[in-house]
Amino acid sequence: MDRGDFTVVTSTVTLLEVLIHPLRSNNKKLAMEYRDILLNSRLVTLEISNAIAERAARLRAIHNIRTPDAIQIGAALNAGASYFFTNDVRLPEIPSIQIISLDAL
Repeated sequence: MDRGDFTVVTSTVTLLEVLIHPLRSNNKKLAMEYRDILLNSRLVTLEISNAIAERAARLRAIHNIRTPDAIQIGAALNAGASYFFTNDVRLPEIPSIQIISLDAL
């Protein structure tokens, strides 16, 4: 990613998720580091647009996945991603994107 060989995309849901622990423990430095990585690096962090929300709703309706997962996959699809990397081995197969468990790597 840093060399520009590929693009990594996420949504602002990731920002929400990664800030929970530092905020609970009042670790402002770690929270700032996470913000910097997600908002000021080669990593592309997409805001949740109407298009992403609608795609996420379709994913939830068809595949019965949780809202955060649907938003993340919807963001990836809207960005043209081919792969979706996750720690959640329970995600179903989705025809338009290859779901890859980090454990499988």
